[in-house]
Amino acid sequence: MKKIILFLSMISILSFFSSCSAGYVTDVPIYVETTRPMRPNSSYIWIEGDWRWNNQTRNYYHENGRWVTPNRGRNYKQGHWNQSPRGHKWVKGRR
Repeated sequence: MKKIILFLSMISILSFFSSCSAGYVTDVPIYVETTRPMRPNSSYIWIEGDWRWNNQTRNYYHENGRWVTPNRGRNYKQGHWNQSPRGHKWVKGRR
């Protein structure tokens, strides 16, 4: 019985630590060049595309940029790659 409890405890600990590494990659994905569609009108601003994590493939995929209307009194902060001992992780841009 002690062996079963020890075995189940080890599995739960390993699954916990493997889930903590979600979103980390050893190499930053290559830059994806996209074309901007025409601006809807002069009041719109361009927001660059972000990288999104896919849990099934355990990789990042690039999401295209878009034109948005700016929020008054707020600035857009561009997304960036954050490096840590675990690897690289994308920090999403925000408005």
